[in-house]
This record gives sequence, C-alpha cells and structure tokens, in this order.
Amino acid sequence: MKSRFQPLPLLLAASLLVTTLVTGPSQAQTTSRQMTEDSQGGGRACATPEPDAASAAALQAAVSSWLKQNHTQAGGQIKVAFHVIYNPSTGEGNIPDSQITAQIQTLNTEYASAGFSFVLASTSRTGNKKWFTTVPGGTERTMKSSLAIDPAHRLNVYTCKPGQSLLGWAYFPDSYPENSTMHGVVFHYGSVPGGYLTAYNEGETLTHEVGHYLGLYHTFQGGCNAPGDYVDDTPFEASAYTGGQCSLQRDTCPSPGLDPISNYMDYSYDACLTNFSAGQKTRMQAITPQYRPSLLNAAARAMDLASVRPAVETVSAVSFAGAMPNPSRGGTTLEYALPHAASVSLNLYSVSGRLVSSIDAGVKEAGAHRVSFADRGVSVGTYFAVLVVDGQKYTRTVILQ
Repeated sequence: MKSRFQPLPLLLAASLLVTTLVTGPSQAQTTSRQMTEDSQGGGRACATPEPDAASAAALQAAVSSWLKQNHTQAGGQIKVAFHVIYNPSTGEGNIPDSQITAQIQTLNTEYASAGFSFVLASTSRTGNKKWFTTVPGGTERTMKSSLAIDPAHRLNVYTCKPGQSLLGWAYFPDSYPENSTMHGVVFHYGSVPGGYLTAYNEGETLTHEVGHYLGLYHTFQGGCNAPGDYVDDTPFEASAYTGGQCSLQRDTCPSPGLDPISNYMDYSYDACLTNFSAGQKTRMQAITPQYRPSLLNAAARAMDLASVRPAVETVSAVSFAGAMPNPSRGGTTLEYALPHAASVSLNLYSVSGRLVSSIDAGVKEAGAHRVSFADRGVSVGTYFAVLVVDGQKYTRTVILQ
C-alpha cells in the first residue's frame, strides 16, 4: 500500500513531445500510421502543471479529512460548455456537431462508474489563428477570459491545435478559485472520436484531462517513490507508458503490481485505456464537493444562457444525475433526463431493499426533469434512489444527514 504523507519527489516532465502531432489533416494518413507503428515514439503530451509537494500534500489532507467526516457522494451531473477554436483561413479544427456529441458520450461512458454524468449545455465556434495554436501561459488566458462561461457552474472545454506538439492540459481544482476562467480543459481537436490522430482519436484525451480537472494525478507521478499519485490502488510506475501494446506485462517498480497502463491517467494509446481505479473514483468524489461545490447539478444563470451563441441543450440518452445536494439536510432535488417520452418511476430504498418513499411516477416527456424530495420523517443514513425508465433501472446513492 502506498504511503500518503511523505514528501513528494520531483516528477517526470508531463509534456512528452509527440513530433508527429504537428502535421495537419493534409498529412493525417501518414501521421496516423507513424504513431500507430512506433509504440515508443510518442506520448500523450499532457501539459497539466505538476503539483508541488506542499500543494499535493494539502490536497491529500483535505481528501482524508473529508472521507473521515463524510460518505463519498456518487458524483453528479456536470454541464459542459464546448468551445470550438478553428483556423479562420483554412477552416481547420472546425469539428462537426457529431464529433462533439460523440465526445460527450465518451465522457459519460468512462465516468459512469464514478457517478459523474455530462450534459452538453452549449457550443460556441470561434475562428482565431492565435488561439488555435495556444499553449499554457501563451494566449490561453486571453482566450479563456473571452470565451469561458461561468466556470464555477460549467466545465469549459476548448478544442484547438495546441502548439508545442501538445494533446491537452487542465488545472487541478486547488490551482485557482472555482470561478476562475483558467479552469477547464484545452485539448487537440484531432483527438475527439473519429479525429485524425489515429492512436489518440477515441476521445480519451478529454477523459484524461477531466481526470486532472477533478483532482487526479498521473499514475506515474513520483515514479517508484512514495507517495506517488496519492491513490492506494494504482501500482507505482517508473515512467509513463506511451505505446499501444495493451496486453503488455510492464512492471517498472519493485513494489507489487504491474504498471497500470490501461488506466485513463497513464499515457497509453486510446485503445488501451479502459478504467479508473476505485481509489481514483473515491478521490474525485471527495475533492469535487470541496473544491468545486458549485459545479454539480448547478442551475444555469440567465446571463450564461444569453451570452452563448448558439446555446444547445441535448439529451441523447437516459441520464440520472442523482441527488443535489448530496449529502443533504432537510431536502434534496433528484434530476434525470430522457431522450424521448417514457414511463418512469423514481423511488427511494433503504440499503436493505425496503421501499422508503415513492418520489415520482408516470409518463414523462423528453428532456430534463427535476423532482424535489423533502426528507422529513426519513432517518439519517444512506439510501438508493432507483429510477426505472421503460423497465431499465438506474441507481444513485443518496445520503441524508
């Protein structure tokens, strides 16, 4: 088991360069072939700043304190403001709505087991040559201050073609106040599902960067030295794995466990990335309510909607965000969304399976639904909210304090 409170050693450089990424779509076929054939010739090129020892230890102390005083909450719904930055001279990077939808679906698939869901709240498109090739600390601040929508209540993501051969970056939750426009994710437009970067075009770049946004470090942080990534169940890893041999039995540290090359927070090709560990999920669930308390299930302010062009609300599949706030005292709101009209029931059960309360039922129209639940008369404890849509069950944990 990893030690959690030893001084954090110097970390590996996060910005592994991928020289093949600098080519454009006109060379995409050659680029993709080179990246696929050379399993050690590239890397995920994440430029998320490495945390210093004091910051990492303070964040871990907050996680530990939270877990001692609270049950972890099963995530919640995150609204996404999607900003497409493209080259106005050539149109490069102006990805279609279909790829945006596919990217949101990928996030929902990868984060479902952690209890987080994502809804596309808005899409904007901006032609700007300088922003199209931005890098951390370059035109990034100007771009974000111009385009960001209510960062406390929205995950702002920006697709472009970052300079310095980068695939993307984000900032940790404790890096800035929650309403800072610096929060969000910047990532390469060629890495969205169906993009031209074959080794990295299944949408996992955004999955990886959102992990940072919610408080996760790289699995190889600190190499073989404690405290590593501050997660007990991810084995130590001496360096990032930058290849595509998904069945590789790689073991670079003397401590127990093979390298977690299939973990979303490593640098493997998209095809190899399949999981977050249980400890990583707990970490995200503990960090988010402390450092991003306004993010989950937050109602959009009228000024937000008026500032977006165009504003698009989409529901492509059943989603059940669960309770907000969670834990709650005195009352909570349960949110779900339907892609089409359906027969619905929403009930609260005890952990033993006893029906505690029938909250909602009937045929509901397509779209978002919010149901208030006053917990007067219900004992303090942990419960399960079970949403049944046309016979299909969706379950979220509800904690009453």
